[in-house]
Amino acid sequence: MFTKPLNYIITKENLSEAYQEISKNSSGIDDVDVREFQKNLSKNLSTIVKMVQEGLYSPEPLKKIEIDKPNSDKKRPIGLSAIKDKLVQRVLYKDLNSYFDKIFLNNSYAYRTGKSTLKAINRTTEFLNQNNLVVLKADIENFFETIDHDILLKILDKDIKDKSIIRLISLFLQVGGFKEQNYDEHLYGVYQGDILSPLLSNIYLNEMDNYLASKNINFVRYADDFVLLFSNKNEAYKMLKPLKKYLKVLHLKLSYEKTKILHIKDGFTFLGVNFQGRNRNIEESRVQKSIARLEALSKDKSGFLKFVKEVNSYLYGLKNYYLKILTKNSEQYRSLQDALIDSLAHKVYISKRSKAISTKKEFKILLDQVNLDILFDIEMLKDKVELIIAKGYERYLAGKSYKDTSSKIAKKKNKYAKKFANDSTLHISTVGLMLGLAKNTFVLKRYGKVQKKFPINKVTRIVFEGNGYSLSTNVIKKCADNAISIDFISQDATSYASLITYKASMTQSVSQQVKLLNTPTHLMLAQEFIRGKAKNQLNYIKYLNKYHKLLGMQIDSIATSIGKIKATNSVNELMGYEGTISASYWDAIKLVLDVPFTKRVTYGAKDIVNSSLNYGYAFLYGKVQHSLVYAGLSLNISFLHSLDEKKPTLTFDMIEEFRTFIVDRTIISMLNKDEPIKLGNDGMLTKRSRQLIAKNIKEKLGSYTMWKKESRKIENIIQTQSFNLAKVVNGELPKYKAFIGKY
Repeated sequence: MFTKPLNYIITKENLSEAYQEISKNSSGIDDVDVREFQKNLSKNLSTIVKMVQEGLYSPEPLKKIEIDKPNSDKKRPIGLSAIKDKLVQRVLYKDLNSYFDKIFLNNSYAYRTGKSTLKAINRTTEFLNQNNLVVLKADIENFFETIDHDILLKILDKDIKDKSIIRLISLFLQVGGFKEQNYDEHLYGVYQGDILSPLLSNIYLNEMDNYLASKNINFVRYADDFVLLFSNKNEAYKMLKPLKKYLKVLHLKLSYEKTKILHIKDGFTFLGVNFQGRNRNIEESRVQKSIARLEALSKDKSGFLKFVKEVNSYLYGLKNYYLKILTKNSEQYRSLQDALIDSLAHKVYISKRSKAISTKKEFKILLDQVNLDILFDIEMLKDKVELIIAKGYERYLAGKSYKDTSSKIAKKKNKYAKKFANDSTLHISTVGLMLGLAKNTFVLKRYGKVQKKFPINKVTRIVFEGNGYSLSTNVIKKCADNAISIDFISQDATSYASLITYKASMTQSVSQQVKLLNTPTHLMLAQEFIRGKAKNQLNYIKYLNKYHKLLGMQIDSIATSIGKIKATNSVNELMGYEGTISASYWDAIKLVLDVPFTKRVTYGAKDIVNSSLNYGYAFLYGKVQHSLVYAGLSLNISFLHSLDEKKPTLTFDMIEEFRTFIVDRTIISMLNKDEPIKLGNDGMLTKRSRQLIAKNIKEKLGSYTMWKKESRKIENIIQTQSFNLAKVVNGELPKYKAFIGKY
């Protein structure tokens, strides 16, 4: 039992020591900040002691604010205490924590000296290595906000002799707070942000810890996030019901969404670490935050020395957690290495451009102070410093004398690439034409008279539009032998058929695709297709906003929804976010178009914008479909769109990540440049308009863009992505990454 009296705890000496330790950045509802409190520090401390000893002390109401919860659209309530209350809590915490920490179980890892997130991860790994391969992953719903005050005080009463300490804690629990000008009673829970709250929460859940220990359950708890580990699923399900029943005694309940029973082969995430099989990886969103943080540090306007200190501090943080989990040959580890190199190179570039530092020797001296050895082997450090300086200087020089030269070369390259793309696709849309074969040449005839000839070795695709034409079986045979795709598009912008030869496919993956349905990989693929589509839409309207300056609301809306994609638990939930993102995207497009546009219409469109987009998508559709077939994938087994044995739904999946980059930006650019796109009296695009759109889409497919740090032809990227999807399906690649273009 804790026997120390309150009067021996709340002393002027202890309060003075606590004053040196509390945060100096905030004030409570009384608006007394540190500077104001400091003016009469001795008197203020003496007053606190006197009030406590006489039983007259009471805390001030809290200033209530809300902050965003990570990876959630919910808010986390925070209570800001007055300085005098922080001091009393700090002193209480020190004495009480030294006692209670000794009676806490070893399975509890949050808010405790000598414990850490990493140790909780390692303990979980130990249990898994002992063949406890089934995990009951649990989280208590709104734990901090639902702690029952009466139950907590009864628990304290069992261990604290001086009841005046319990009465003082009771005051801190019950005091309400002002949110703006409205006072809220505090009937349940502890304030997140209060100094005592972590200790009180551990005291409360120590009851559950002891219950689990009495049942000989292997478990690891970090605050209200915990895992129970079993040798089989029957044991896990058998324990779930009594656990729920016991938590009712504490007036707590498990979160329905976050409580799951999983086998290690299916994987689970605990404390930001993904466990699957023998692999341990950091949750991807956290790695991306680390990369973003390194990028942000390089863009800060502070000097190079301060930048080096901040980078070193951040690297030590990585070293003490993430880098103790990741292996050096993992993709995430390499991503962090690349991010560090890029961050340092960008700082070199900025410093060189601003003339803050002028010589490579100066940069080398400064970079030698960066703790690169945290991420790289010692023998690599010299080369990495040289690489950083080289990349920084390359970026600097690219912005100077070489920029014009490289852009001229790129323009020439794309000029001829577009020409070849046009020449390689036969687009046949004139009634009465017949496509035949003569030696090694495709021949277009009309009423028996030759109109045009095309060398077979220069043709990669044939597109027939509308009806009223014919082609010989010799043409079909030659296309099959040369893997030339043949697509059919109706005049109302529907891709209604393709001729696919068995020679276009390497290996069929029907069984592998079927096995992935309703697995985590199925959801991952669906998430990537939507993430790719959404990121391309976001990047495109960011690009448009540089010139129009009125799309901020749509940009924020899309960015918020993208942040939620990773956390979705089903394709239906995912499609809900896709609908929200698309609505914001088309609202943005509506604002920048110079022609009338009210909403997106997919079928039966009679306006110029939707008709043009639909026709462009139809032209892209065949290219995507043939790429999937060539990669050996079954078109009828999809991961995002509903399966339909009569439709190639996998094509619908794959096309999502390419729509914006290839079609939307092409059509919107054409419309805003007032190119001659027109509708006929029938409400459909004129033949001239369709030909012009087809020409632009063909040129786009044949042009080059930067992707994965290389200049790549866009139609080749589609094929590469199809092969990557096939590798995931066949288990040769662990994760699929959607294409996101440079705008």
